[in-house]
Amino acid sequence: MKLITSISRVIVGLLFIFSGIIKSNDPKGTGIKLNEYFDVFASSMQHAQDTLKISVSDDLGTAEYFDNTFISSDSFANIEINQSSPRNQLFEGDVDSTYGCDIFVVKNGVALYNEFYELGDSIDPVNFSVKLSNGICAENKASSKALSEQWNLSLSAKSKHELSKRVATYPYVQQDSFWVGIFRGMKPYSLLFSIIMCILEVVLGFAILIGWQPKLMSWSILLMVLFFTFLTWYSAYFNKVTDCGCFGDFIKLKPWHSFIKDLVLLFFILIIFIRKDKLIPLFSPLFSINAMIVVTLSSTVFAIYCNMFLPAWDFLPYKAGNNVRQMMEVPKGQRVTDSTVMVYVYKKDNKIDSFVYPNMPDSSWAYVDRLDRIIVPAWKSKIHDFEFIKRDENDINIKDTLLYGKGYYLLLVVTHLEKSHESSWDNIKSMAIEAKKAGIPVYAVTSSPLEMADAFSNEKQLPFKFNNADETLLKTIVRSNPGVMFWHDGTVLDKWSCRSIPSMKALKNLMK
Repeated sequence: MKLITSISRVIVGLLFIFSGIIKSNDPKGTGIKLNEYFDVFASSMQHAQDTLKISVSDDLGTAEYFDNTFISSDSFANIEINQSSPRNQLFEGDVDSTYGCDIFVVKNGVALYNEFYELGDSIDPVNFSVKLSNGICAENKASSKALSEQWNLSLSAKSKHELSKRVATYPYVQQDSFWVGIFRGMKPYSLLFSIIMCILEVVLGFAILIGWQPKLMSWSILLMVLFFTFLTWYSAYFNKVTDCGCFGDFIKLKPWHSFIKDLVLLFFILIIFIRKDKLIPLFSPLFSINAMIVVTLSSTVFAIYCNMFLPAWDFLPYKAGNNVRQMMEVPKGQRVTDSTVMVYVYKKDNKIDSFVYPNMPDSSWAYVDRLDRIIVPAWKSKIHDFEFIKRDENDINIKDTLLYGKGYYLLLVVTHLEKSHESSWDNIKSMAIEAKKAGIPVYAVTSSPLEMADAFSNEKQLPFKFNNADETLLKTIVRSNPGVMFWHDGTVLDKWSCRSIPSMKALKNLMK
């Protein structure tokens, strides 16, 4: 048992230290994964909500339907029906103008319906109606009460409608549980939780290795692994989170593999826990406490440094030295599309079975459905969402330029402009001006709205305009807001955080 306990201490201690260091290397990535778990738990505890149904119809045969799911914060819905003043409207391809008016149906400031109606004289009106009802969701017992309201209007050249109705929706809304608010409230602190968790893993692993405070550490490490085991089981069983993030982007584990790994780890931890009274410290109490202080401070500094700058070891697909174009190309011999087989589902005597042609059932079976089952999956690159949105049809294609263009390019990545590091913009502006003088094009991408981006660019007098890109892609490209990448012929030469914006001299050194 001594030998088994010692082996267990080494395995658990080293695995915890390794896991903690890998996650400390990329605390923002771990924070993103925690955010994903918080979203999953919050959404799974939400009640099914009823829907506010708005139907619009007229005597011309037009009918439109709008479903709006209630949310827990709903108390009222403001419904407006507005008719514009009659005017002449010239449609594309028409020679003569048409006399009529616009009709709007607006819910809480958002236009649901906007249609131009052709009107004759005052004795030729158009009848128009708006009806409100609710879906009466079967899972929502509180909303068994039916909602039914209707407005009937007569549109004509002389009519003018500006109706507004405040509809009480709270009787049809189910309030979320206390835990939904807790998990959503934790999201803004996911990065802080990430750093604390990473440091704790390293400290607990080291404490188990040297035998410091064995009872306290055994309890702590058992509770932590029980929590992790529940998370990985939940992810695997409900298929909610496809990667647990146990080892960051260094090792990607499928949910069931993560769960099995935690079960094996739990086995060794239970041995340590049962034998906690027999654990012998390797060093004196004074040396042990000093060593614990050093490890705690070192892991804290390392996690904070990687959060302020960039990961010390970049395991992301866009790391320096990677040729992104080559990584996206399908290797020879690999499939471009999935190889599938059509599976036919039939039913007989309450029994459902699947069949593959030509082994089909007899006529006594009833057809139910047809499914496509993947036999050989297509090759999938680690980079499959590298896309940037053009501002207009005449705008440059940033993706093609970076991947297939010849020469050097600077790419500025800003996940959210409103949350970007303010003090870095002067250095970014200077870098961009000097780069353009040297003939190096500068591109900028953000997930913030272009209207905000243009206003921001004008305010800072930046020598470039922003394009849009997906938020997840930008977080994957560089773990900094903002961050800078230097490209050459489809290869990432280097990347920098907002606290280490490169000078023109540094860029020229990379070009040698």
